[in-house]
Amino acid sequence: MKRHAFALLLFIMLLGGANAARADGCTASMSTVSFGSISPINKLAVQNGGTLSVSCSWLATTITPHVIVCLNLAAPSPRTLTNGTNAIQYDLYQDTAYSVQWGSTTANTTPIVVSLDKPVISGDVTVSTTVPVYGRITANQPTTPSVANSDTVYKQDFTAAQTLLNPGFYLLFAPSCGSVTATTGSFPFEANATVTNNCNITATNVAFASTGLLSNALSAVGALSVQCTNGDAYRISLDGGSSTNVGARTMQRSGGGGAVGYQLYLDSQDKTAWGDGSAGTTMVTGTGSGAAQIIPVYGVVPVQGTPAPGTYSDTITATISF
Repeated sequence: MKRHAFALLLFIMLLGGANAARADGCTASMSTVSFGSISPINKLAVQNGGTLSVSCSWLATTITPHVIVCLNLAAPSPRTLTNGTNAIQYDLYQDTAYSVQWGSTTANTTPIVVSLDKPVISGDVTVSTTVPVYGRITANQPTTPSVANSDTVYKQDFTAAQTLLNPGFYLLFAPSCGSVTATTGSFPFEANATVTNNCNITATNVAFASTGLLSNALSAVGALSVQCTNGDAYRISLDGGSSTNVGARTMQRSGGGGAVGYQLYLDSQDKTAWGDGSAGTTMVTGTGSGAAQIIPVYGVVPVQGTPAPGTYSDTITATISF
């Protein structure tokens, strides 16, 4: 009889061990946070987000039907998207006001906390939920460069060691995340943005002074203000205006009945005509710095026969290629 009792006791212990191998637990996954294409020279903050998915499972026989899941992001803040040694400052937040950063109890900052409950009447069961995460690239970073004159991906990879899943199952009173120290999983993910080449261009007029006769050359200076992505090579051409001829520009009299010849130059010595590369003209080339660059436009009205009195003008289109 004792042998039979021992055999029964051993059988029960083995069954108990098999059930103990299955335990309540949680998993989590995080989507990529992609800010898409951004233009740093616009100096604007850029927002986008991701989704954190959490699932917790209970056995039918559990005595802890509640859980808080502490989702710790143990990476220094503010965070940076990088490409080589270049960086864009951004961060990840828990709210639409971008006031509560996603942090970690290990850094004395605030993790994302999810609470889930096992249904009152259920067998083995899994309960899932999703949590929005809000990302924001900081405004006023105009000098962020592109690389090799092309769209450039910046990113940050959050590893398993930086994404810590700490669940705390309980019966009556919820523990604090500070007291839930056992890490049972991770949720690695990536944040990224693509810096695009972009340019903004504005102009001030080349305004010649009034004169009675064109017996002496007239000079005037205007300017282009050019702001291009840092590292972005650009080229600026000027068209021929009303004459459609970059080598022989003319201003037309308001109301008709006359024209005044003139030319635009790259240099104050009036040696290099600025055009589209045809008829002996040259285009301006440069590389963006992220800041506005001022490029003078030198205008000359050479000595010529004086047409009828009036106001003479021309409209030139500056085209920037990048």
